[in-house]
Order: sequence, then structure tokens, then C-alpha cells
Amino acid sequence: MRILIPVYLVLFLVGLQHFVDWQSAGFLLGLAALPFTTEFDQTKKGSQRYFYISIGLFALFLLVPVHTFYYLALITAVVFCLEMYVGRINLLPMLVMICMSPVFRFWADLFTFPIRLQLTALAGSVVMGAKVEGNIISCSGQDFSVDPACMGLQMTVTAMLCGMIIIGGFQKKYRKYLSVGMTLGVLSVAFGLNVIGNLIRIICLVQFKIMPDTPSHEAVGVMSLVGYVIVPFVFFSRYMIMRFGTPVVVEKKIYRIVPTGPLLLRNGILLPCMIYGCYVNLRPRPVVAHALPVKTAGYIVKNLPDDVTQLMSKDALVYVKFIPSYYYSEHHPMICWKGSGYTFEKVQEQVWDGRSVYTALLVEGNTKLYTAWWYDNGKHRTNSQLTWRWDVFTGARPYSLINVTASDEATLRKVIKTFAPASGVGGEGYACFISAVDKKFAVERFCGSSEREGGVCEINGGNGNHVWWGRK
Repeated sequence: MRILIPVYLVLFLVGLQHFVDWQSAGFLLGLAALPFTTEFDQTKKGSQRYFYISIGLFALFLLVPVHTFYYLALITAVVFCLEMYVGRINLLPMLVMICMSPVFRFWADLFTFPIRLQLTALAGSVVMGAKVEGNIISCSGQDFSVDPACMGLQMTVTAMLCGMIIIGGFQKKYRKYLSVGMTLGVLSVAFGLNVIGNLIRIICLVQFKIMPDTPSHEAVGVMSLVGYVIVPFVFFSRYMIMRFGTPVVVEKKIYRIVPTGPLLLRNGILLPCMIYGCYVNLRPRPVVAHALPVKTAGYIVKNLPDDVTQLMSKDALVYVKFIPSYYYSEHHPMICWKGSGYTFEKVQEQVWDGRSVYTALLVEGNTKLYTAWWYDNGKHRTNSQLTWRWDVFTGARPYSLINVTASDEATLRKVIKTFAPASGVGGEGYACFISAVDKKFAVERFCGSSEREGGVCEINGGNGNHVWWGRK
């Protein structure tokens, strides 16, 4: 074990160097939480559960080479090694390592997006004289933006990690331990308290007109976290552990685990797998022309990395971001545009000409752009993360995220009407760009025949993943 752990640490640092945000508050707090939450029961032999979990995750990584699967496979391999030579490990450190990972922050940001809009509306209804437009609350001539920092990755990750530290501290102190289900239930209360704390925070910021990037703004955030999340959770978690925790009987018998043939064999299997996974992560990945659509008049079409297709004209910029399966993350506009220096304002769900879309105002200095996005697979469209993921999980065709951006709202509406007809296929001037359809489906659904109503249909390349159909 003395050799394996340093090797795994090197693989973690090298193989995940472009995945882990080493300086993020969530990652650093997670590292600080591990000593408080980790315990080994040396009276019980370590099981082989994490060996099979790690192998399964590595197999998924080979099928779908995304960093998340390698991260999970690597940490479960480390835990298996520790269990074999130290003792049975508890649940909390695994939850901490998941919570401190970039994928958790990504999911927290996206899945709390509808909650942010609801919090904005609720806070606006509480503050006298406030007007709500998307994620913007206007009060006395000042606009307050409820961005992800208010109810996204920062507060959510911090609240969950603090909750795990509190649970771990009380369990060690009283030698009583919650079951897996009870632990998850108690942590869900921490999430709920975080929502309430953020609502109160937003109301205070608007009511007292506290602007961003000021000491008062940060002070209100810290006080909300401490007063409405941590303090109540301390009393609640202590009660739950004292009331429902299972006492641990101290036994003198300690298993002295020595290396055996089967143990060495299993570690000998995991180590080459993790080394190969590190090599796969470091290997340059070519930019694949993922089903280039036909170049249409007025649009310049360009294939970008990670299955993204860009269509650009003098009026609009359109991104079609193919999502291969339900467990993939997507290039969400609220992340990609922020990486380009833009901030999101007036984020809201609207119905335009019978189409439900998310819209927002992109601001960078004096530059303002209007953007909208939705998910589409050619047969169904939705704005809900859960809806499209469940749809694909149950056998539907993969979806794409469609993001349209223009210089003004009128142009944006016009382009969306062109790219996303309200019902069916057809209509004068109609052009539909759709992802993830097979060749047979494309011909039957979108073309029928090459002469259908004077239309032109072309299915690009050998994989037939993208179809462009339009008027001559």
C-alpha cells in the first residue's frame, strides 16, 4: 500500500490536471473535510465492493472516455486499496470526494437554475416595490441579478461539505453512526436550509440595496450561510445522530491484513487500468467533423471540438451542441458564454410563437446580445434537464442543445422561427437543423423524397447523424 497510494496520487495529479479545479473553494474545502469525515473500522475486514465498482467505472470510461468516469474509478481504486490494508471505510468520505469534484459543481449549477428563477420571483414578491424580470429584480431604479453565485455551485457545494463535516464530527464524538439512507436524508435537509438561506440573502440584498462586489454583500452571504444553514443544521444533525444513530461497540479484535495472492492480483489489475486511463486522458483527441450540415445561403458552417456545430451569418450565431447520451454534460450557454466574459441578465423561460425557450441578455461592457436556447431531438423539444435525460434514458433519440444569439430581440425571434417551426416540418422558408438521427429516420421524418415539395435533402457523411432540409 505504501507504494500504491503515491502512484495513485501521481495519476490523480497528472491524469486529471485539466479536470480538477485545484484552487476552487469547493475542492479546497473538500480536502479539509476529509480528515473530519473519514473513519476506518479496523474490527471489520475490508470488502471487495470498491474493486468491482472501480472496474465497472473504468469499463464505462473506456466506452465513454470522459474525465468524470476516470475520476470516480481512480478514487474508488484508492478506497479499495485502503480498505484492504487498513479497514472498512465509512460513507462520508466518498460523498465528500463526489461533492468536491467538478461534475458536482456543474450539476449543482445547472439543476439549481430553475430554483434560482423561483427564488427571484419569490423574493420580488416579498420586497415592496420590486419588479421581477427573469433573474433580475428591479427596485428603486437599481437592478439586482440572481446569478449562480447566489444559488449555484458556491453556496450549494459549501453548504453540503459543511454539513458532512458536522455529521462526521458528531458521529466521531458520540460514537453513533447514521445509516446510508438516514445520512442522505439529513444532507437533503442541509440543501433545503441552503435554499431558504439564499432566499433570505436575496431579500436582504434587494431590501437594503447592497450592491455586488462590496464587503457588505459578502458579509450578508456569510451571515446567511452561518445563521440559516450551519447553525440550524448543527442542532438538527446532533438530534438525528443521538436519536437514530447506531452505537458502535468497541472491540479489541483488530484484523491484521497481510498481502495475499488474491489481494495483490486485484491491485495488480487496477493499477494498469488506472495508468492506461491516465494515458487516454493525456492523449490528444482529434476534432471530429461530426456530421457537417450542408452550407446554406447566408450561413458559414463550422465544426468545433466536442460535437459542436457552429452556424454563423450576418444576423445570428447558432450553436448546435450534440449530447450523445443522458449521462453526458452539455455545453450549457450559461457556462460557455461566461467563459467568453459575458454576464447573464434577465434569464427567463418564455413562450415565443408557441415555442418554449429560455432567453437571456448577454452583457459585456457596452456590448449587449440576445440569446435563447432549448433541447431538441427532432421529435421532441424541452427546456428541462430532467425531461430530456429521462427521455433518452427510456430509449429516445439523443438530444442537442440549440443556442441562438442575435444583436436584438426581433432578429432573435425571426431566426428561432426559422430554425424551430411551431409544429411539424414544412412551411415557407423553413430550415431545420437536427442532431442524432439515423439515415432512415431522417429520410422518413424530414425528407420523404428529394423532390418533396420542391425541397432539397442531404444526409452528410457515412454516419448520417445530421440532416439539413430546406427550400431551393
